[in-house]
Amino acid sequence: MKESDYMKKNIIKISILLIIVILCSACNGNVTRDIRHDGFVVSNTFKCESFIPSEKKVSYSKIMYLTNSNIIDDKGKIYEISMGQVYSNKQNCKEANTSIRVKAIFDDKIIKGYDNKYYYLVGQNTVPNYSEVLNTDNSYEIYNLLLKDNDVVKVVTADSSKGLYYVLKSDGNVYANTIVKEDNIYKVVGVKIIYDKNTYSSKIIDFNYMGESLNTYIKTEDKIYRMKITNKDCLKYADVNCVYKLEEDTVLGKYIDRIVIFNGNYLITDYRQVFTVNE
Repeated sequence: MKESDYMKKNIIKISILLIIVILCSACNGNVTRDIRHDGFVVSNTFKCESFIPSEKKVSYSKIMYLTNSNIIDDKGKIYEISMGQVYSNKQNCKEANTSIRVKAIFDDKIIKGYDNKYYYLVGQNTVPNYSEVLNTDNSYEIYNLLLKDNDVVKVVTADSSKGLYYVLKSDGNVYANTIVKEDNIYKVVGVKIIYDKNTYSSKIIDFNYMGESLNTYIKTEDKIYRMKITNKDCLKYADVNCVYKLEEDTVLGKYIDRIVIFNGNYLITDYRQVFTVNE
């Protein structure tokens, strides 16, 4: 092959690569713009290569839950995260020093392992994270009541003063469980479906409930529903109360394949951009 022909081929390859990069950058810019207009603020970038898809990877791990301190992947493996400063591995995540595999989660603080024991995901007082929750814990009975069934995936406290907890089960429904204490024993006295998968087109795979708040959401297999403000005047006037409604977020639905994780506050895209909900 002549040197001139070789150079021409290299120039063509480089030109094609540059075009792809430019197109991808433009595409990412469109995603960023649309998500910003949907009520999010652009934050930092998130480097955690285990969870970021790319053309070079045959496979990558998927995030099941993102909390303020941890990532739990779809195999139940726990990672620690730092949304700001990186760790010594030059990334915003690192594998947690524990062999626990997570089966269910309660308020992003308590986890149930595949060994059916309960653990502190977040340390409390003198109790370190990943240590076992013993029956001497004042809330142990509540944890056990709500997490013991094998089909429980996630539990969120809806109203502790009323003993109200929302429970996502593997059937794709979210149930409202009411707990009372009678004769010094906690009992479940009421269970009803609060979020029905039939209402949301497919199984619910994640959710968070924070009342009438922008952080309340439901995620199904193919859609995201968010609590949104229906009367924007409340953002301008002190004497106008905001009215909230849980509705499908068509923007996030449009880019659902570009979203690595959304947890009601943080949203991370496949090009490592982090967004936060603009409250």
